[in-house]
Amino acid sequence: MAAAFLAPTSVRLLPLEVIQALFHDRFGPFILLFGAPCGIYLIGWRADDLFVWMVAPRALTLDDEGLRDGDTRVRWRDVREIVEQPAHDRVVLRHAGGRYRLRLGLWGDSEELHQEVQGQVVSRLLERVHLQVAAGQEVRFGPLTLGDAGLTHKGRLLTWEDIESIRLQDEVDHGVAARELVIVAQGRTRKFDTSKIVNAPVLLAYLSDRLAG
Repeated sequence: MAAAFLAPTSVRLLPLEVIQALFHDRFGPFILLFGAPCGIYLIGWRADDLFVWMVAPRALTLDDEGLRDGDTRVRWRDVREIVEQPAHDRVVLRHAGGRYRLRLGLWGDSEELHQEVQGQVVSRLLERVHLQVAAGQEVRFGPLTLGDAGLTHKGRLLTWEDIESIRLQDEVDHGVAARELVIVAQGRTRKFDTSKIVNAPVLLAYLSDRLAG
């Protein structure tokens, strides 16, 4: 639908031959009619990024205390949860004052920014997790629960002896990017969407340390 509207402007979302064939096909009008709502939805969905970019501050600053985004200030010590959303290219920080969405795609050094924010947050949260587990407490990570004996998923305990390996794996399904935590235990592979795991980088760091030791 968008390709048809943009064709007269010389913007080619599809080859011109494909667009011409669509208009000459007897089912072409029906395809355009039913494709319009989908096209409007997709344009509106992606336009959200444009609106955010237009109102975004000109600079984002980070230091050892936290980050500053215009009038917004987030202190690392106040962050309780970090949720990564690869499909939207953003990181969500839940802190004492609310929730902050960091859209990585707005900044030219997005990968370096991602690593810096993750490093600052994970190092602090990981220390708390070590203290909680050492004290005999269980720590929830969305569908997974961490304890001194191992990981529990749907009521089933995977002891440290059961876990053979862990890794992160990027997937693309229907054009949507996703990152999965892959755990191999007792010869079975289990995959978990990291966007549904609260503090997934923290869990990965803890598991890496525990299994390595």
